[in-house]
Amino acid sequence: MKIKQALGLIIGLIVGVVGGVLYSKSLPPEEGSLEDEYELVVNRLASAERRLMAFSRYEKSDAGRTRDALRDLAQDFKDGKDVSPDDVFATMKPWLREMAPIFERIREVNAEDWANTRTSEWARLYNLDQGERQQLEQWFQLRGEERAKDLTEVVESGDSGFVDFIKATEYDWRDAEGVEPVIEEMLEGDDLAKFREDRLNERAASVQNEADRNLSRLDDVVGLDDNQHRELFGVLSRSAQDYRPEVGASGEAGLDLAGRDAAINGVLRPDQLEVLNEHRSNRRAEAEKEMGRLGMTLPENWDALERNPF
Repeated sequence: MKIKQALGLIIGLIVGVVGGVLYSKSLPPEEGSLEDEYELVVNRLASAERRLMAFSRYEKSDAGRTRDALRDLAQDFKDGKDVSPDDVFATMKPWLREMAPIFERIREVNAEDWANTRTSEWARLYNLDQGERQQLEQWFQLRGEERAKDLTEVVESGDSGFVDFIKATEYDWRDAEGVEPVIEEMLEGDDLAKFREDRLNERAASVQNEADRNLSRLDDVVGLDDNQHRELFGVLSRSAQDYRPEVGASGEAGLDLAGRDAAINGVLRPDQLEVLNEHRSNRRAEAEKEMGRLGMTLPENWDALERNPF
């Protein structure tokens, strides 16, 4: 279940950061040496300074609100009251703001590695020279900075929730969205034609896979006839994450989740729609049950994380 995976992501991120810092300090000089004694003194002084600075920042920026919120949240959890991932995320926001420089550096490193991999692949496939590679890497860097702004806005906002946070941290090949005009200026002839064909095929394959997967699941639920199969494949294609008008044979505009559900409802017979609505209710009940095992409730807009509608 994606919500549980997302919770694991947050916990894993925190543990990873802390673990990395601890490991970097795990190789001390020889015990009893002058370097050892010097390091102890320096570390104690630095620790005292850090605590003083942290306490000062905490008192100025938070005044104990985070501590109180965490205590209240833990007490609600012990008392068996409803606790949502949105509540957990709300208590994390002040901490995330304080830790922003560390997370930003992690993002920069990951973005740089991803950009190098993607740029190297395209340089090999489309014969880019060194200057073109550098231009492409710079574009990816700016793209990463834009994505970082999205995450900052979520953390800084008082109205954002857990689902907003997870969506702002999702990264995949779609982060190259908008690169086409940049790289097409570098290419000509066969290389340009190959790039356009590859990008179109990449999108088409992604759209078809998502549509096939969802159509098969819908068929398992309600039992579609041949005409419904053909019509709903188009609906599910147009609602796929990677759909663009140039991908579809008809060139129709894409569908958002509400448009997709309305189109599906319009194709199904009344008896099928009744079965589907019951299935949707059961899926939500199952999701609530799974979160209940963790002592939590579903976050707001939880279905925005569950792209699979069936």
